[in-house]
Amino acid sequence: MVRKRSDIALPDTSDTAVDPSLVPRFGAFLDRANIGLLFADEGLVVTRVNRTIGELLQLPDDAVGKPLGSVGHEIDDEILAAVRDAVQTEAVVEFETMIEGGEHVGIRAVPVADGVTLYVEDASDRIDLRRGLKRSRRILETLDDGVYTLDEAFVITSVNEAVTSMTGYDREELVGSHASMLAGDETLSMADKILEQLRSNGSDIGLIESSIQRKDGSRLPIETRFSTVEFDNGDRQRVGILRDATDRRRHDRTLRELNRSARLLLDADSETTVCETVVSVANSVWPTACVTVYLLDTSSSVLRPVEASGDDPKSRGPGTIEWEAFVRGDGSPGIDIDADVEQDTTVDDALSFRQLSDASGPQFGSTAADRDGPSGYVIERSDDGEPSSERTLFATLAEYGLLRIEFGSEADSETLAEPVELLAANAIAALGRVEREAELSQRREALAERNRRLQRLHGFNDLLRRINGALVEADALEDIGRAVCDHLVSAEGIAFAWLGECYRSGGGIQSVARAGDGGGYLDGLGVLETGAAGSTGGTAEPTHRALDTGDPAVVSNVSSGLHDAQWRERALVRGFQSVTSVPLEYNGLQYGVLSVYADRADAFDGPLGELLEEFGTTVANAINGVEAKRSLQSEALVELDLRIDDPNELLARLSATLDEQLRIDGTVPKGTDRSVIYLRSPVDPDRLTSSAHAVEAVRSVGDDTDPRVEVTVRESTVANWLGDYGVSIEELVADPEGVDATVVLPRTADVRTLVESLGERHPSVELLARHESDVSTAGMAELAGASKDRLTDKQRQALRTAYLSGYFEWPRASTGEEVADALDITQPTFNRHLRTTERKLFSALFED
Repeated sequence: MVRKRSDIALPDTSDTAVDPSLVPRFGAFLDRANIGLLFADEGLVVTRVNRTIGELLQLPDDAVGKPLGSVGHEIDDEILAAVRDAVQTEAVVEFETMIEGGEHVGIRAVPVADGVTLYVEDASDRIDLRRGLKRSRRILETLDDGVYTLDEAFVITSVNEAVTSMTGYDREELVGSHASMLAGDETLSMADKILEQLRSNGSDIGLIESSIQRKDGSRLPIETRFSTVEFDNGDRQRVGILRDATDRRRHDRTLRELNRSARLLLDADSETTVCETVVSVANSVWPTACVTVYLLDTSSSVLRPVEASGDDPKSRGPGTIEWEAFVRGDGSPGIDIDADVEQDTTVDDALSFRQLSDASGPQFGSTAADRDGPSGYVIERSDDGEPSSERTLFATLAEYGLLRIEFGSEADSETLAEPVELLAANAIAALGRVEREAELSQRREALAERNRRLQRLHGFNDLLRRINGALVEADALEDIGRAVCDHLVSAEGIAFAWLGECYRSGGGIQSVARAGDGGGYLDGLGVLETGAAGSTGGTAEPTHRALDTGDPAVVSNVSSGLHDAQWRERALVRGFQSVTSVPLEYNGLQYGVLSVYADRADAFDGPLGELLEEFGTTVANAINGVEAKRSLQSEALVELDLRIDDPNELLARLSATLDEQLRIDGTVPKGTDRSVIYLRSPVDPDRLTSSAHAVEAVRSVGDDTDPRVEVTVRESTVANWLGDYGVSIEELVADPEGVDATVVLPRTADVRTLVESLGERHPSVELLARHESDVSTAGMAELAGASKDRLTDKQRQALRTAYLSGYFEWPRASTGEEVADALDITQPTFNRHLRTTERKLFSALFED
């Protein structure tokens, strides 16, 4: 109960005359009043009540005329005491109490001249309002935002506790002061204008972003929302909410910087540029932070620092905090570790771990199945229980690396997590884009290079076809050399080419043809000197190495090892960047070398070098054909008697198997490792087949008067080699120790080279005799030359096999089918070769 005494002088109305006609109407008014009324005389006897008080205090209908204390249980001692107090003190007594039923009522006892008047009214609404106001005040005092009211003159009339915290002023200093002590005149003028606009537009709330001056003189960025409120008494006041905008502005600036980083990272064209941009943006957001970006070096399995804003960091490998943070991440951007660490701190140091508080959004330091867990881990290091002085956040950059940002101790990992995460996400996107663009660029470059190589390859294939066409028409070695060199230097990138021979010169190598801008490269270099090819070390000119080893010699970069060889300097002066030298060898017989020089490095690495290597065999074959034709057409011949001691020679082994001397009529090669040998000797086929390992088949092609045998073997023979060399075999006799051969070759041929080449293949070769003779230019020599010109290798092989197997004898010693079997072809194919050969030979015989 709240009692309140009001010392009010009441007027004396005892002598006041009342119009009798007004009494009934006044009584009716009192009965309809919302306030309960009870009149009692000086003895506290009830003289009059209205309906409202009867309902509130549950008075009986016959209450009038009874003492006040006996008219109802609701008029308790408290009410009686208040009435007596009012009569005795002649002062108004007021209080609130609760009656039966839980209703709150307001009681007011007012003394009058002839008694006392009791006023009773329902106080529930007033109490609820008062409680609501108290609750509102309590809420206002606990708000983080400031709440204030101003009168129309901008004088502060009230503030909550948050305003005092923001400004540093006490409440007593603020209330009653003009708002200009906090806000500038410009801000107040702006607020006045906004209020006018609000009234004209029918709006309620205005907004101003500005700053206020604190008691210590510093400026505080704020955001205030305000409106005008008109009270019941007609007063108008401005009510506003004041909010500290420091965090929001910092957040806005952080977002702007992160958005700027996204735009900058879109232009980054390398991993280094991405890392530089990340560090720059991080330092613009957190100027005092130490930022380091590590990228994973997969070759050494360490995190390599690419860019940093602090001290020069070290690479971090397994066992370090950085590595632990990297491997603990799940590949998503985010905060993995928050720690006070030194550069050399390892996981084995005294570190305490705690999980970050649960938060929405991506989870870090966990697998996809643990997404509902906490957002990573905090690692804090302390000495002797003291709190850490610094805090470091790590954000994994997926599989690319790690972002490390070291803040001061006041940093809050919860508020920093989101912007660091966004920065890391931007970095991951940029690194992924750079990686994809690099891969795409490499693919485009590889595709472009492949197309260029294919174009060059197509060009060289076409070039080789044209050279092959020219080789068919060549009649001499010089023609071959000119055709090859002239066509080669017409190709893109080929600066110089020359062809040298070593089989006719008797020593060293002689230039046959050269083309291109050699500029005297060969002159004075010693390449053409006799015996120069013996210089075979790694520093020798590629021509010498190819001749000595029999393998192609490729120099991809002439400038490499420049000071080790004189020829490299001479080549570079003439613009030669790479060289290849291809030996010209046919069935073991070395004719010379083809050297080609390009104006770019690595020109002969790959398909071009392989083509030229194969092309060397083609050129050697052409030289062999020319020399064979020259041998057949030569007027001056040399006949040589040779003794070849070699028990491992196939013909000698066949003789040893039969234990008799064998006379060989001829041989026909069947590829590189098979031959058909025609022997003039009675041979037991079963004995030869079972005893000689290389023998595939034996067939008799003679009769008792002329015993001849066709033997198919899986090896090449000395006869094949001599035929490839271009000599004619007059006689060939084999015994168990070796072979005696009588051969004929042109007088211009180099006999010494022939003997030395045979000596390289067999243990002992001896020249027993040499005879020179002249032959007529007419007759069979011309026909032989014509056959060499007009017949293909397969046609010549078919004709020789048919001749040696007795196909042209009467009666025939071999059928067409048997000859075709010996050649591994069908009989129709053999017949076509034979008909074509006969037509060509008869045309040569009968034309003119």
